[in-house]
Amino acid sequence: MAERPWRVLLRDFFGVGRATPPAGAYTVDRHRVFVLPTAQGYAFGATAGAVLIGAINYANSLAYLVAFLLAGLGLVSALHAHRNLLGLTLRPARVEPVFAGGEALFRVCLEAPGPRPAVTVAWRRADAGTARARWHEVDAPLPGAGSVCVELPVPAPRRGRLALGRLRVGTRYPLGLVRAWSPLELDTGCLVYPRPAGALPLPAPASPDPAPASGARGPAEQDFAGLRDYVHGDSSRRIHWKAAARGRDLPVKLFAGEAGQEVALRFPEAGAGGPEERLSQLARWVLEAERAGVRYALELPGTSLAAGHGEGHAERCLAALALYGARPGTP
Repeated sequence: MAERPWRVLLRDFFGVGRATPPAGAYTVDRHRVFVLPTAQGYAFGATAGAVLIGAINYANSLAYLVAFLLAGLGLVSALHAHRNLLGLTLRPARVEPVFAGGEALFRVCLEAPGPRPAVTVAWRRADAGTARARWHEVDAPLPGAGSVCVELPVPAPRRGRLALGRLRVGTRYPLGLVRAWSPLELDTGCLVYPRPAGALPLPAPASPDPAPASGARGPAEQDFAGLRDYVHGDSSRRIHWKAAARGRDLPVKLFAGEAGQEVALRFPEAGAGGPEERLSQLARWVLEAERAGVRYALELPGTSLAAGHGEGHAERCLAALALYGARPGTP
């Protein structure tokens, strides 16, 4: 059954429930802009009313002129505030994943065919030490035709998908006597990885290389297989100093024997704690294996990722850990 229009109007006006269905882009139209006086606007209106009462009592033509001039100024201010939002388009930008306990930075870009001064974007977030979320505002004026992007920090206390939630784009232009705003929701979210934690060492390779026999070549004589980032504890003899001198951050030589090592990161072997503790341990293992330059596979109940290495493989593994247990279709 379709919802009655007056209920939708009251719900959006008082800020309860969803403003609009989440969309990839939102353009403000005249049916979605609400206007109310600010505290200064109420004081301004009271002053105009007092002048009008005085004009009526004393039949003063100049007082009538001042009262109607103030009233007209207030109406024109409301009209300009309303027009300052019309045609404004908001688009979400890509959000980088974060680890649980961090802060997600949602980026929203505003576009307009002309200048839009004194525009703000408000979003809800819970500050540290408080359980209740409150509205925060950030200025996003457009000095001319084009676009401007703002960052909206939102705490990410738990793993999974984090939604930005409801937004309000508003303005108090030009005199601050009225506040015009439009509620909206954007189809955007942030992937929150489990927080890396745990004390278990990285599992041993599934098929470790045999110990070199007497007279076999040492690491310095093995076939060179590439470079990896420096990990605390690496020998200084393994650092590729020539590459470091060219601007790289202490690359470490990787030899063929080491490049073939693979480890399996399994959910049952990640400690005896609950699922969240095990996921945190697995996240830590993924980062350690990536820094050590070791190929690694991830095995979760119902999910298995083949062995690999590199930034893309690490992102896929961490994403699988973040979404473990999530129902299909969960936003």
